[in-house]
Amino acid sequence: FFFSSRRRHTRLRTVTEFRRVLFRSSSYSASLALKIGTADARINAILAFSPGEYFKGELNVKESIKDLNKPTYVTSSKEEAPLVKALVKGHDLVKQFIPTGAGIHGSSALWPGTKDNQEYWASVKSFLEFARTWKP
Repeated sequence: FFFSSRRRHTRLRTVTEFRRVLFRSSSYSASLALKIGTADARINAILAFSPGEYFKGELNVKESIKDLNKPTYVTSSKEEAPLVKALVKGHDLVKQFIPTGAGIHGSSALWPGTKDNQEYWASVKSFLEFARTWKP
């Protein structure tokens, strides 16, 4: 089950009957997904496309995810990759995918018309298998 941060956070209460809850989001909301996913035990895994320190003074994402302890997938464009890597550094359960080409910002990397979307999809599928079998 995918729960997007574009929906209200309170909606998560209605999906707790599912065995696994995956929180997927993109760009600014990917940063919020990391923060919320770290703090909420009902979320089993996080997929964050192009997260970053976008909230200048309002939220320190790196600090808010210091206790991150669940499978987490992060990706971005190749240009954004060093910043994303620094954001999630030190977390053993984080899998970062860096595209071989230039890539693209956000989850639009998965769209059918996006160049090299199959490369992103392959990494997502691999992560989902890891998250499916992971036991805390």
